[in-house]
Amino acid sequence: MATSPHDPDKQSRTVKLLAAGAAAELDLLRSERKAENRLAEALASLANNEARLLRAQDRLERSRESVAAAEAALREVQARRADGPTPVQG
Repeated sequence: MATSPHDPDKQSRTVKLLAAGAAAELDLLRSERKAENRLAEALASLANNEARLLRAQDRLERSRESVAAAEAALREVQARRADGPTPVQG
């Protein structure tokens, strides 16, 4: 039994398949958009974290410089103390 191209069952199946395909494509587009949004948020978070890291590294470097300066000052004071009292000029 041959079916004609105008068979109502065939047309109905075609319409259902097209509708299902369109719905699936729409779902994929929505999922893709959500993924793009998540990626954008992740990239923004990464940029923020990188900026925070750079600021922390700057603070660390300043702290190291302060510690080095304090150590140098301490060594200087200890060296003067080890030399004993300075003679009084009079």
